[in-house]
Amino acid sequence: MSIAAIIIKPEDTNFYVPVSTEAFFQRCWLPATKELNLKIISLFNPGLDLTKNDLFPLVEELEVIKKWVEVNLNNDDFNYLKRRIDFLIVNLIEVFNSDEAIVFIG
Repeated sequence: MSIAAIIIKPEDTNFYVPVSTEAFFQRCWLPATKELNLKIISLFNPGLDLTKNDLFPLVEELEVIKKWVEVNLNNDDFNYLKRRIDFLIVNLIEVFNSDEAIVFIG
């Protein structure tokens, strides 16, 4: 299994942003979310719906997790996770130009 972001409203079957494989999420994302008590990212598994109002708090959590993994993960894992986070942020900012958009991450 993997974790990805998809638009559920308005329906857009072309929007698919891979976030993490299940194994990588368990090994690298989850320890950071637990230690840092990150509320939104901890819900990536099982999944959650996000609106434009959730963008700023999510980006804040993603920036916090990047700082944590830089110190706590090996260089390859850090670089991979950082690229995924940066890609996710760019795509979410673009999607949430629309106030009606709802994105599922899970």
